[in-house]
Amino acid sequence: MIAEISVIPVGEGVDLASYVAKVVKIIDESGLDYKLNAMGTVVEGDSDRIFDLIKKCHNKMLEVAQRVYTTVKIDDRKDKKAKLIEQKVQAVEKELGKCLKK
Repeated sequence: MIAEISVIPVGEGVDLASYVAKVVKIIDESGLDYKLNAMGTVVEGDSDRIFDLIKKCHNKMLEVAQRVYTTVKIDDRKDKKAKLIEQKVQAVEKELGKCLKK
């Protein structure tokens, strides 16, 4: 399973890096493969571990903010057990015939 997680404190100002860092620390310590991007974090692993991680991240943000907005996008496949984070990007690059900016 891969999931993109975005956990945002609402009403906490404009600069949110210190809030986001608290969540990314939890993701980093989870031991799951992940890739941080400008709008969220893509995580790959067992579904139970990912759902547990989402809950931990959401609850951590609730400790430091009065209101939290969490979005999750999930891609779950039974037919493949490969590293989907990289393969999804590589498949698009192959179709385009070139490497994309990273």
